[in-house]
Amino acid sequence: MNTSKIGTKFAIYAILTFFLILWAYPVYVAVTKSFNVGGLNNYKAVITNKNINYFRVVFNSLLISIATTLIVVLITTLGAYAFSKMRFHGRNVLYILLLACLAVPAAAVTSPMFFTVKSLHLMNTYLALILPLTAFNAPMMLMIVRTYFDGVPDEIIEAATIDGCSSFGIYTRILMPLSTPVIANIGTLTFVYSWNDYLIPLLFTRNENMYTVTLAATYFMDTQNQTAAMVAQLYAALILMTIPSVIVYLFAQKYLQMGITAGAVKS
Repeated sequence: MNTSKIGTKFAIYAILTFFLILWAYPVYVAVTKSFNVGGLNNYKAVITNKNINYFRVVFNSLLISIATTLIVVLITTLGAYAFSKMRFHGRNVLYILLLACLAVPAAAVTSPMFFTVKSLHLMNTYLALILPLTAFNAPMMLMIVRTYFDGVPDEIIEAATIDGCSSFGIYTRILMPLSTPVIANIGTLTFVYSWNDYLIPLLFTRNENMYTVTLAATYFMDTQNQTAAMVAQLYAALILMTIPSVIVYLFAQKYLQMGITAGAVKS
């Protein structure tokens, strides 16, 4: 029995180690190559680059990602509350239709998105980036939050209702305080997805002052005259522009792990 347990643990650790190496190797390559030729001067060259303002693009990405995260958290928690704890005609059909949106990639609706944003005169604005990112992140986050809310006993909601608590009061005073892990979960995921998105900024941004970190990285790419110094600066730029999202993930890691398993076991 002990031998079997040891063998199982060894197999688990071997698999985890394999995936750790698989993930860490590209990071190791990026870090080592960013110090080639110029060392720390490569990072300085990125920050002081005349073609792109590093702090401006980081600010743009932060603003867009934070705004998208706040909106997604608000609408998905409200929607999950309705789908999980309220009874109304067509609830399941509407929920399935919303989840069906998960099967639609952003690339498949670029033409109608571009037409809509341009018709509303939102090109080169923060709303042109925030609204599509919200729309594409909301269905998945709604599914996660509803699964969590399904695990909250209905008896708590019924007791609050008997005590005279309104629907909005149940949402703000009961469900939200109980939902810290899942809120941190969807907040972190939405932030990282919004930060890393390339297609939406590419479609709706023409003004360099509106560039995000994903677009700014293209300033360090030259397919025809790529020198060793330029390659090192490109890796340095990628690392610098990844750091904020990594920091957010590290701070929320505890709640993220709790939120992933939230709702898996129901009472």
